[in-house]
Amino acid sequence: MASDARSSPLSGPRRHLRAIGGSLAVVLLVVLLASVAVSLGYPLLDAAGIAYESALGLALRSTFQFIGFGVAGVGFLVVTNQLDLVPVRLPTRGDLKWLAIGFAALLGLYVGSSAILSALGVQGADSVIVDQGSGQPVYFLYLIPVTILLVGPTEELIFRGIVQGLFRRAYGPRVAIAAASAIFAAVHISSYSGDGLYVTLGTILVLGGTLGVVYEKSENLVVPAVVHGLFNTAQFAVVYASTTGLLG
Repeated sequence: MASDARSSPLSGPRRHLRAIGGSLAVVLLVVLLASVAVSLGYPLLDAAGIAYESALGLALRSTFQFIGFGVAGVGFLVVTNQLDLVPVRLPTRGDLKWLAIGFAALLGLYVGSSAILSALGVQGADSVIVDQGSGQPVYFLYLIPVTILLVGPTEELIFRGIVQGLFRRAYGPRVAIAAASAIFAAVHISSYSGDGLYVTLGTILVLGGTLGVVYEKSENLVVPAVVHGLFNTAQFAVVYASTTGLLG
């Protein structure tokens, strides 16, 4: 990575406060504003006559949640005057290369890890999202635009753009990737349940690290955001096909 304001480690005790304190602050802000956004969205669902637990209702709740993510991330950058922390631009030819590499890497790692765990007889955790859509598979289709337009961009803004960016400034890119990936995995605890929780979180840790490397190589948040959205889309499409019997 080029040596610039994004990658130059800070000196002195301030670096610990800015990296660890800033990351904790933005994650707490995300949790708060995501909850507020969902709460404010319930009256809209009531007004539209949409049941909370219906496929559309669940997808819209996810929409409200990740709008909260985006408001928290952008708000944090504006209030702390750190908009330069997160580089965003239209993808170049080089960015497209890293986009393709990142997407292929995520798919390969996910399929490979799933095959290895299956061969070892190790069961992964149960997904809350899969459970929610088990009786209404159209839910997975509703989630595709949500994940492309909101989930990928806002999660990457928070975890790669802000958290990884703060740790990079303090400790350099390697520590930043590891720290951001660990936090990224930790916040997904509520999305899974069952005995295989730690195995699943370990997989998420590796996938997050891959997104972190792609971000460092491309120096453009758009790249991991698109990769993240496409990867989730592929997962939802497979789950939909499996649930509806399209996959034998």
